[in-house]
Amino acid sequence: MSRFLTLLLLLNAAFTALSAQDTALFLPRNILRAYEKGTRSFDGRPGPKYWQNRASYQINVRLEPKKRLVKGLATIVYFNQSPDTLRLLRFKLAADRYRRGSLRDDDVNPADVGEGVRIEQLTLNGQPVPDKERTRRRTFLEVNIRQKPLLPGDSVRVQIQWTYTLPSDKRATRECVCDPTTFFVPYWYPQVAVYDDIRGWAGTPYSGQQEFYHDFADYDVTLTLPRGFMVWATGEWQNAADLLKEPYLERFERAHRADTVVRIFTEDELKRGGVFRQAQQHVFRYRATNVPDFTFAASDHYNWDATSVVVDSATGRRTFVSAAYNTRSSDFYRVARIAADGIRLMSFWLPGYPFPYPCMTVFNGNDGMEYPMMVNDASVAPGDPTNLTVHEVAHTYFPFMMGINEQEYAWMDEGWASFFDFFLTDSLTSRKGNLRGYNFSAGNDFDVPPMVRSSFLRSPAYGIASYSRPQAAYTVLFDQLGYETFHRCMVEYMDRWKGKHPTPYDFFFTWNEVSGQSLHWLWRPWFFEWGYPDVGIRSVEHDAGAGRDVVTVERIGNLPIPVHLHITYTDKTSETVHLKAEVWKNGERQCSVPCAPGKSVNRVELGDRLIPDTDRTNNSWKRN
Repeated sequence: MSRFLTLLLLLNAAFTALSAQDTALFLPRNILRAYEKGTRSFDGRPGPKYWQNRASYQINVRLEPKKRLVKGLATIVYFNQSPDTLRLLRFKLAADRYRRGSLRDDDVNPADVGEGVRIEQLTLNGQPVPDKERTRRRTFLEVNIRQKPLLPGDSVRVQIQWTYTLPSDKRATRECVCDPTTFFVPYWYPQVAVYDDIRGWAGTPYSGQQEFYHDFADYDVTLTLPRGFMVWATGEWQNAADLLKEPYLERFERAHRADTVVRIFTEDELKRGGVFRQAQQHVFRYRATNVPDFTFAASDHYNWDATSVVVDSATGRRTFVSAAYNTRSSDFYRVARIAADGIRLMSFWLPGYPFPYPCMTVFNGNDGMEYPMMVNDASVAPGDPTNLTVHEVAHTYFPFMMGINEQEYAWMDEGWASFFDFFLTDSLTSRKGNLRGYNFSAGNDFDVPPMVRSSFLRSPAYGIASYSRPQAAYTVLFDQLGYETFHRCMVEYMDRWKGKHPTPYDFFFTWNEVSGQSLHWLWRPWFFEWGYPDVGIRSVEHDAGAGRDVVTVERIGNLPIPVHLHITYTDKTSETVHLKAEVWKNGERQCSVPCAPGKSVNRVELGDRLIPDTDRTNNSWKRN
């Protein structure tokens, strides 16, 4: 290779790198440092020095239903894969939301406020941790390890024994004592907080609104309950053959292969006592690998339906799909089917990526809330459960397969789940999905740019920035790119960041690179700026030189949206014209749409249900 050619290639590489870094998007200094250090790249890929920590959990937990008492003993091995020496360990105690003195986003029943999580034993590498080395702050437990810091590449073995009383209020957020013998139990164990390349130890407490940011871990959990109780949990049930009698074991195994829904047992069958082998107590074992959390639920009278669905045509891999529900919830008889059909569409259409986990249970609780392989959904009867079901199940991709920091950028997962539920509901039912009312909230002083950290927001700003505005933005993006390019970008984004922690910039940069175009003109207004979407018909005039009428559309708001025109002519013929949002990419305030030559326009309608537009009063024109 000649010296000139070598120099030319080096200059081209340098120019490419410089162009990639010229993002035209504001990049906060603390996040920029990660790119400068090489843990992340300006092309959207994980950097050559990317790292993340992880843990393994072995937990024995006992639930005493009459007391609502959770007793646990966890052995945690935490691996420091960072380049940093850690001088403290931070544990999340989410249940300390009910601890006396904790900050909460919503009121709770005063009767449920108490001492929170009671730590009865704590050791590091077999050595007890004295009280003076422990600090309880908000919903965190911090352990000082300055005397024996955790070096890069090392691990520490933590053993914690604790108890926690579940809240009694049936309306309690997420933690659900649905009735005296039915429980949905999230946020129940001490969990190592995330230590990452962006902010170090994650420090946003759990106050009731912010949701997930967890490292990926392996779980081996043994759950003990009184006889007669069934447990559903994150992961795969390991000892079904030890507990289930025939024919219930046969139904359970058949459901793993079936395309139709199998009734594993009914409330009556469970109450009669013939489902389980005789024992004074029931001990369940569940295992899950490379998941960010573990949740369980239990009942002695719920029905259990299950089926399975192929999620990867190349391997034939199936996902086992369950619904556990109260007989009185008339809509839940359909939920296993809805969830399975939704997972099939997610795997092969939107997002068009094989469902990543081996099982999914939709549990009839009191909320609409997602967890790895578990969903806590309230009954919506007499309404249709499709939208809620597919929304919560879609979260399997974001924030679980993709380790989104939802505490700070909830739009990176709630917005996607809202986008998916919109299109999936349209496909699975005769009723139409909805754009979550962004038309009505856009441009008000509580419509905050999504790039404002979610932990700084409260309702209604949190909901708009996390759900409705990004849902609308992703819909505009879908229209702009078309399915093939959109899907290619989505698959590459998922391949790059599956099992990792992407930032918003990793998302923006990946889609720019894979689509082969700079989408800053869309990212900047929709995610960084105050504003609203609004277009209107400015005029319909005749262009004598061209021999045709021309419709002029004006961009009034600053958020770019497509132009969709339905034009009716005086001869009763009509046509539809659709211009993608890129028509505004260079800051244009108006665009002209030429009509059919030789015809006169009688009426024009601007807009479509898929296009957010805050003021539709200027979207019609009719010839006088």
